Amino acid sequence: MNSNESETKPSIGISECLTNCIVRYDGKTQFNQSLISYLSEKFHLVTICPEVETGLGVPRPPIELIEHAEQLRVRGRDDKTLDVTDELLSYSKQKISGLKLLSGYVFKARSPSCGVMNTPVYNTHGELTHYGNGVFVDALIKRYPALPIIDDSLLDDKQLDLFTRKVFEYFNAKE
Repeated sequence: MNSNESETKPSIGISECLTNCIVRYDGKTQFNQSLISYLSEKFHLVTICPEVETGLGVPRPPIELIEHAEQLRVRGRDDKTLDVTDELLSYSKQKISGLKLLSGYVFKARSPSCGVMNTPVYNTHGELTHYGNGVFVDALIKRYPALPIIDDSLLDDKQLDLFTRKVFEYFNAKE
């Protein structure tokens, strides 16, 4: 990216698994070529995978959100002794402080780090209690509450159009 592009083209964050990068826990991709083509024409894409950048490998044990003593924990789905809460929270706080140049964010739905109000949250007995934000999303919203965000499950043509407009409005308001 040249400096002129960064000044005229808004930057948006995007869950790295939506690009052609192998970062998901199962070693697969959720690549959406038409989405990436559309977004990259309009925006500079900043790919982020909180789980990999935290140090979790690929493939890795699946994780889920557990509400324990009124605190959200990120624990292994199959290995209940695995707890990566502190690592993900620390990473999120550090990473988000450097994302002030973003004008929007496209997340992966239902992810324990990146889901937007659709990530399953379980109690300590393994029962689904509600749906919430992933850990990274929650931290980003707290830091930048006006930042336009959406997840890939909502990106039909109408929602993508609306998201695009909101990103440009946010970008232009920052200048």
